[in-house]
Amino acid sequence: MDMIDCKEKELELIHTEENMNHYWTHRSESYSDINNEQLHSVKKSAWEQALFADIDESRPLDILDIGTGPGLFAIISALRGHHVTAVDMNAEMLCKASENAEQAKVKVKFQQVGHVLPFEPESFDLIISRDVTWTLTEPEETLMSWGRLLKKNGIIKYFDAEWYYYLKNKENMRHWLTSRETILKQGGSFYVKSNEMEELAKELPMTYKDRPQWDIKFWQDNGFTCDVRESMNPVVYSEKEQIQYQNYSVFLVTVKRGK
Repeated sequence: MDMIDCKEKELELIHTEENMNHYWTHRSESYSDINNEQLHSVKKSAWEQALFADIDESRPLDILDIGTGPGLFAIISALRGHHVTAVDMNAEMLCKASENAEQAKVKVKFQQVGHVLPFEPESFDLIISRDVTWTLTEPEETLMSWGRLLKKNGIIKYFDAEWYYYLKNKENMRHWLTSRETILKQGGSFYVKSNEMEELAKELPMTYKDRPQWDIKFWQDNGFTCDVRESMNPVVYSEKEQIQYQNYSVFLVTVKRGK
């Protein structure tokens, strides 16, 4: 790839990220409401169990929450007594997160970041994230940068799903269109501007990966230990949310760095 092609690619990535940021600005209030509902429901303990069941909490941990959104994971972690840094590209999301943390009476260091995370290597014991990896414009480079931020024996835990699986092929699209009508009949709903993110998803490389198989191979090929827990919907979602997200099988990827 010559210099002109690289520059064009860079501009395309910037444009996509700017459009995503614009979308999440409009989505911040409704998404905060969804997260707060989870924070104050019986499912809070389910998220905690999934995040911390196999984590040594004998001392306060240095935790980084990437793409914190309205701050659900950051607040859960801070309530357990850990030192939490939570980052997001979207200023409005961070405002909601700060308000939510204040209401929960916990201290979290919220920070707006760009494409590159401004932290020293080996800064964190635990990195957590939710519904972020599918949005990455340069997934291989970005995920490796996460790995470099881990201390020795550090762990990454992130949740995600194939949120736009139906863009992969015509068969998936037919399935989605039929299922969409079913979801609406069962009382589900769709965000009014969801078509905007769908258009952006068409430009994102992770949309077309077979996940979490891709994640497993990526981390193992790069020298990390990787385990995946699939079909998490009944664990972390309420009955109402399971209707809403019935087409998306949420998975949890756990990545461990050796000594």
